[in-house]
Amino acid sequence: DAALVKAEEGILTVKDTHGDQWLGGKDLDLALVDKIFLPHLQSKFRINRILSDPSKKEKIRNVLKEFAEELKINLSFQPQYSVLSNLGDLPFEDENGEEPEIDITLFATELEPIFEPIFQKAIDITKELLHRNNLKGSDLDTLILVGGPTLSPIFRKMISEQITQKIDTSMDPMTIVAKGAALFASTLSVSEDVINANRDRSKIQLELK
Repeated sequence: DAALVKAEEGILTVKDTHGDQWLGGKDLDLALVDKIFLPHLQSKFRINRILSDPSKKEKIRNVLKEFAEELKINLSFQPQYSVLSNLGDLPFEDENGEEPEIDITLFATELEPIFEPIFQKAIDITKELLHRNNLKGSDLDTLILVGGPTLSPIFRKMISEQITQKIDTSMDPMTIVAKGAALFASTLSVSEDVINANRDRSKIQLELK
């Protein structure tokens, strides 16, 4: 999702929003599963017959998503990361009776061709939002990143090249929504009638003046 927000005299106003409810961090995880982890297993173990069974393939993908997320997160903060696991959650062996395991080391740069098409969809959403409001990236005072996937150096590089370099990285994209909600709530005035109607009468109330 992308939101165009105007700040004026301390008041924040959402002018427009645009997004794709089916696009998110899980798309990155599944891309890693399909392009990194499954080919790795196929090169080490005889699992082609297993993968031809849709239900078994889906079980493998679901197990591998956990490791894909682990890899994705760690390669957002370091240039290299290794995943080693015996995949004990898998309910079957390969065609030779061996238990599949993962032993793989990846560099952050290897994720670029996998992640770029997915990140481009998000950037295109932002471009469309700006276009329909007759704006360019250079018109923005700042671009605030929200959500775990925006921690990726690949995404940050792409959006700085295509939208704006005025990216605010001082705030944690994992907690910024909660902070924003708290700030917004602090600007609301609630009537005494509403407060009294929602007060828990079974507990002692303290009111600070």
